[in-house]
Amino acid sequence: MSGPPDDVAPLDRALDAIRFAPRASLGPEIEGRARRGEAPVRPSRRSRGWMLGAGAVAAGLAAAALAMPGLTTKAEITVDRCCWDLDGGGEADDGVRVVAWRDADVRRLWIYEDVDQSGGLTRADVVRFERGAAPALAAAGVPGLVTREQCCLDFDGGGPADDGLLVIGAPPDRVVMAAIFERPAGTATRLPLR
Repeated sequence: MSGPPDDVAPLDRALDAIRFAPRASLGPEIEGRARRGEAPVRPSRRSRGWMLGAGAVAAGLAAAALAMPGLTTKAEITVDRCCWDLDGGGEADDGVRVVAWRDADVRRLWIYEDVDQSGGLTRADVVRFERGAAPALAAAGVPGLVTREQCCLDFDGGGPADDGLLVIGAPPDRVVMAAIFERPAGTATRLPLR
């Protein structure tokens, strides 16, 4: 591996950019203290032991945090669900693949036709719609738009079946827009799309 994993690359760049340098007034301050005869303060054995102990605890906590990826980085999850009639073609042969931060924002979204009937997105399938992290409209002014909704499943990998899929398309095989939304337990209306 030539570099850090993609999910920690921004943190790695931020840490690489940190530079430590003494402040400009440090040299004159030390010279002034030496001229006045101030002796350097040396920590006692007791305070050195406390500082070493505190450093060891801090190092242990940092190592524990790095060992638990869920605490240090968002976990990216891929969810592939099939098969419904999402494009209006009449057959339950369409699927959705979602790449999201676990139980959070959608990063990528594909609506596809499961041509090879594998139950998941493969090279043989036809992608009807694709979007990145920001919602997108594939075409404007399309006549005969129909809205389809699939709810409630786990589309974002968070665990509970509290996510829905909203697809707007023109039958028989055009998808113009698609979005994932979350409906927490007990809510009867759709929440804002993410």
